[in-house]
Amino acid sequence: MVRGRSWNRWATRDTSGIAAGNLESAYKQLGSMLDKVALQLKLAESIKAVEAAEVAKRVLSTHFMRDLTGNLKAFAGQTFRCTKCNAKFRRLPLQENCPRCGGKLSLTVYKGSVEKYLTVAQDLVRRYDLGQYHQQRLLLLQDEINSLFNEREEKKKQPTLAQFV
Repeated sequence: MVRGRSWNRWATRDTSGIAAGNLESAYKQLGSMLDKVALQLKLAESIKAVEAAEVAKRVLSTHFMRDLTGNLKAFAGQTFRCTKCNAKFRRLPLQENCPRCGGKLSLTVYKGSVEKYLTVAQDLVRRYDLGQYHQQRLLLLQDEINSLFNEREEKKKQPTLAQFV
């Protein structure tokens, strides 16, 4: 503070306290990531100096692609968690329940979290014509996701004796 002058003289806004302000940003108020991306792209389309396709490409490259590949990797190397005692296991125990308390075991990463941004990413590629690289990369990710979950569903089905004859 300069002698005889308050600090407010150099501030752009008058305020009663320096800590006063928004307690929650607009980004936090929107909720889901899909809402945030939709409004970000709507804003980019309304500003003439911004190329909306470039914004979509950056969101796709820096967020959606990384999230999809990271969640796919996390699903492939996930652990199992006991719903009763919260014990974690790297592999499913042979008895298929918790050896400590006998509780039910559940996955730590689910199918929905792996593929939650896939349709949004594909929509961005189609709507903004982001090129073959992103389109093919998403196709490869979709093939990996489909092969992972279709194989798991097929393994659950018990073959009948008639199939071997």
